Amino acid sequence: MTFSAPPEAPSLAELADPMVDLSTTYAPIYLQLSTLFRRFIVRNQWTVGERIPNQEALAAQFGVNPATVRKAISALETEGLVKCSRRRGTFVIAKPPDAHWYDIATSWSAALRAYDGLAFKLLDDKDVKEIPSRLRAAGSSARRYRRLRRLYRRGRVPLIVEDNYLDDRICQKVDRAELRNTPSIKFVDRLVRIKRADQTLRFGIADGEMSQLLNVPLNAPLAIVHLSVDDEHSLRSFESTAYIRGDTIRMFEPISFAKRAK
Repeated sequence: MTFSAPPEAPSLAELADPMVDLSTTYAPIYLQLSTLFRRFIVRNQWTVGERIPNQEALAAQFGVNPATVRKAISALETEGLVKCSRRRGTFVIAKPPDAHWYDIATSWSAALRAYDGLAFKLLDDKDVKEIPSRLRAAGSSARRYRRLRRLYRRGRVPLIVEDNYLDDRICQKVDRAELRNTPSIKFVDRLVRIKRADQTLRFGIADGEMSQLLNVPLNAPLAIVHLSVDDEHSLRSFESTAYIRGDTIRMFEPISFAKRAK
């Protein structure tokens, strides 16, 4: 595995002062506010069952447009943390669930189970002639690929965006509905005689698109896992890039030692 360190970025999760200057970071204001409000709930500054200040009051407190506050509160409502009522106001109804780690696979069997237990939404599904050169590793390409993008969630929390390219010959052997509703790596395991599989882990930061999809601040840390699989003829059967929230990942692998002579 290869690693590269991301540039330093502000840690919005540590914001706790309600008078913080939101103009000093680069993330969209509503994401900064939703991160800050979530922190208030975690630290019991806003307790479960409590009605929080109205949007106009919060907008005045932070010096932003009420529409920006409304968007931040909406993000918390989507997560199931608050409930909004036009007549009664907005109430905290739950605290964020305890963090659950996402384990980076260190074996083929673990890679096959990587998305088990996660809900997903299919974001894109189309035929393409080839894998983009910026993603393609060394090796021969198949004639056509099926490109699928999925957003995986744990509960209501977005966790992973996965882009994968699957050899069209594999796709033709699979029912279309099954193809759209099953992680592609499972078809690779079932239908390909694998000659080689390589995985690379590196670290990066969220651009505008990933910050929106994963609901994290701009420049938030991401783990980027790239997996490529070649078949028995050294043709690239599968190429996958997974963008994972950096605050959820860990990798565990026992360290082996060479036997020492007594």
